[in-house]
Amino acid sequence: MTLRARILLVIVAMQLLLVGVLALGSLDRLRRDIATETRMGAQTARNLVLATIGTMQGAVPADRIMARLPERLAEPRHARIGVVDALDGTLRQPPGPADPADRSPGWFAALVAPDPQETRLPVVIEGRPRGYVLITGDPAEEIARAWRDMRDLMALALGTAALQAGLIAWAVGQGLRPVATIAARLSDLTRGELEARIGPLPQPDLAPLARHADALAQALERARTDRIRLQHQIVARGDAERKAIARDLHDEMGPCLFGLRVEADALRAAAPDDATAQSAEQIAAIAEQISRVNRALLNDLRPMAVGQLPLAVVLGDYVDDLTRRFPDMDVRLDVAAALPEPDEASALTLFRILQEGTTNALRHAQAGRIDIRLWTDPAHWRMILADDGTGIAEGRREGAGLTGMRERITLLGGDLQIRTDASGTVLEARLPRAPATRNRTTT
Repeated sequence: MTLRARILLVIVAMQLLLVGVLALGSLDRLRRDIATETRMGAQTARNLVLATIGTMQGAVPADRIMARLPERLAEPRHARIGVVDALDGTLRQPPGPADPADRSPGWFAALVAPDPQETRLPVVIEGRPRGYVLITGDPAEEIARAWRDMRDLMALALGTAALQAGLIAWAVGQGLRPVATIAARLSDLTRGELEARIGPLPQPDLAPLARHADALAQALERARTDRIRLQHQIVARGDAERKAIARDLHDEMGPCLFGLRVEADALRAAAPDDATAQSAEQIAAIAEQISRVNRALLNDLRPMAVGQLPLAVVLGDYVDDLTRRFPDMDVRLDVAAALPEPDEASALTLFRILQEGTTNALRHAQAGRIDIRLWTDPAHWRMILADDGTGIAEGRREGAGLTGMRERITLLGGDLQIRTDASGTVLEARLPRAPATRNRTTT
C-alpha cells in the first residue's frame, strides 16, 4: 500500500469515527428530546381533558358527558386520547392527526422511541363514576421529525467528510509529488545516470532529502570520473610499458640478431671444414627464427602502425594481409566515411578487437566469411564483427584473448557483447569517445 493510500485510509477512518460519535451523541440527545416532548404532550392532553369536562358540566347532562366528550376534544401533538363510557364500555377517540408522510425506518424508531407512557384519568361526575379517559404518548410525529433532522445531519457530515477527504487527497498528492521526483532520480542513479539531479524543492520537509540525494549523485559522479581517469591511466601505462618493451626489443634485440647473422655468414664463409660451416648455418637459422619470434612479439606488444597512420588505413592493411594469408576467406571491412581519429588507447583497442575477433573466427569457428563494420555515434565508437562459423559451444568458457579484451574495454568505460547461434557469432563492442557532462535538474 502506498504512503498516500495509508494517509487517506487513516484520515477516512478518523472521519468515520467522528461521524459515528456524532451519530451516537445525536441519537442520545434525540431520545431524550422525544421523551420530553411525549411527556409534555401527555400532560397537555390531561389538562385539555380536565378543562373540557369542566366546561361540559352544567351544559350537558351528566349521563351524556362521556358520550359527547370525544366530540369536544382535539388531540394535541404527541398524545392519543381514548374515552371509555361506564354505561356501555365503548372506547371512543377524538379525530387524531394524520400519520406523518415521511415516516422513519423501523430501526431508527426503535433506537429513539421512549418507553411507552399511559395515563388513566377516572371521570367522576356528581359523585358517580362515569368512566375514564386513557391518555397514551404518541412519539411518531416527533420521531419522523428527528429522522429528517438526523438524515440531513448525516448527509451533511458525510458530504463534508468526503469533501475533506478529497481536499486532503489532493494536498497529499501535491505534497508527495516531489517524493516521486526523488524516487525517479534515485532510479536514474541505480541505472548509472549519475548526472541526474533533483534540484531545490520548496517543501521544507523534503528539501534536505533532495539536497543530500543531489550531493550523493555529485559524489558518485566524481567517483566515476576519478575511476574512469584511473582506468584510462592503467590502460595508458600498460600501453606505454608494452611500447617501451617493444622499442627495447626492436632497438636492442634487432641489431644483435642482425650482427649474429652477419657473424654466422662470415664464419660459414671462412669455415675450414664442413662441420664448422654446418654449425655456422645452424647459428644463422636459429638467429632467423629468433628474429621471426621477435617480430611477432613486437606486433603483439605494439602494432607499429597504430598511432602512426589513420586507423582506417591500419585496419584496411590488416584485412588485406589477412586476405592474402587466407585466400579462401571472405573478409569485408566497412569503415564509416569521414571517421574521426580516436585517441591512441581507443585506436589500439579497436585494432585488438578486430585482431581477436578475426583470429577466433578463423581458428575456432571455421568461418568462411567475416563482416566488419566500424562507425561512431555521438558518444561511442562502435564495431561489429559477424561471422558465419559454427558459433561458440554452449557452456564453453571465453578464451584468454576475449577475456583480456573484455577487461580492456571495461577499463576504458565500454562494453563487449557476444551473441552466438547456429548461423554464427556476432561480436559488438562500444567504446566511449569522450566523457560527456550533462546536468539534468527537475523541480
